[in-house]
Amino acid sequence: MKLYDFTQAYLEIVNASVERNTKELPAILSCLDFEGKECLEIGTGVLARLAIKLSGFAKHITCLERYEATVEAAKKAIKEKNLEKTITVELSKDKTKLPFPDKSFDVVYGAWLPTSLTSNPAYLDELARVSRNHILLIVSGPIGDIPPMVDLVKPGSEAERRLEQQRAMQEHFKRLGYEVRITEETLKLDFPTKEAIRGTFYCFDFDNALTPEQQKKVNAYLDPKTHDFKDNFYCLHAWKK
Repeated sequence: MKLYDFTQAYLEIVNASVERNTKELPAILSCLDFEGKECLEIGTGVLARLAIKLSGFAKHITCLERYEATVEAAKKAIKEKNLEKTITVELSKDKTKLPFPDKSFDVVYGAWLPTSLTSNPAYLDELARVSRNHILLIVSGPIGDIPPMVDLVKPGSEAERRLEQQRAMQEHFKRLGYEVRITEETLKLDFPTKEAIRGTFYCFDFDNALTPEQQKKVNAYLDPKTHDFKDNFYCLHAWKK
């Protein structure tokens, strides 16, 4: 089986997320009113899909990406929708620093960011630094099908690791003076083939580093869920009164 790179896995999971517009987007919009807001989106992706959806509400969205190829693909998607005046995409290769002055945006948000960022207190401080008020993070949750899949390979409890990360983020933003609310949802994923679901999660959750024996365990878990995978997520909304 050919291993997926990040872009392939990203496009596969977007296509498989059959409820993304009926559950993910409403969950985000239920957190805050984007109307007239200046927004920063971290990690917009090649399709700029959330920025395009939220552009109908926000005043302007600045998207930040780390890779030149992703920036160009996102710009193309935005141009096809004639949204160049509402959405701009910028390149920043720095993982930990945001290239904006303090309090540049009404809302700073990011979806499905790497754990290395959302579990880094210094990075959370950066989000707070450039936000005038709202911070919204869409994060993989502690229930659904991913934690027991990860537990087949990695020691300890993936669900508990995710819960601990959620608690740590809540406490961090509270120490910075924010109110915090969690909104949780679960998306159904419908993959076209067993190869597609395997390639996606080999890449995202195991960095394509599974041994043959580990692949057998993961495949036995994934294959029956090809058309009915449950992907839990939560929106962490932090704001100042």
